[in-house]
Amino acid sequence: MALVKPFIFQVVGYQNRGKTTFITNIIEKLRAVKLETAILKHHGHGGKPNITGMKDSHKHFQAGAAASLVEGDGTIELLGNFKGKAPIAELIQLLGLFLPDVILIEGYKHEDFPKVIIIKEESDLPLLERLTNVKAAVAWPECLERTRDHASVPVFPLDSDQFIPWFLKQI
Repeated sequence: MALVKPFIFQVVGYQNRGKTTFITNIIEKLRAVKLETAILKHHGHGGKPNITGMKDSHKHFQAGAAASLVEGDGTIELLGNFKGKAPIAELIQLLGLFLPDVILIEGYKHEDFPKVIIIKEESDLPLLERLTNVKAAVAWPECLERTRDHASVPVFPLDSDQFIPWFLKQI
């Protein structure tokens, strides 16, 4: 592997398509080959993410702190309010401080990083033409053949590990 650190790759698709589960699987597989992964997730549901815990750091943040960072035994939790919308380049730079080998971006489908699209329904197929820098597609079993018919990129079944060897070659 000729790794350029960090390798940035997007996982995109519509809501409830399995992106988070798919990314969790990728993280586990990368960890098994000693590659560290950082994740940038777009909160695409509108509004601010829900902060459910009431730890001291959350209380400070909810009281109006611009940022609240907690460190314990090498683990960091960061909550922050960015003035305006946080530019993706700065979020990637922030993740870079953790020295990951790979940064996976969940969402931000209109950014131009290399990406895989999760296809669950036929209505998802237009994403293959509308989005830029699509390198692969992963399809649910019920849409696998239709995806293969429409795609000009490799298509992998969601219910297999066939994507992982291909992905490792991209790195």
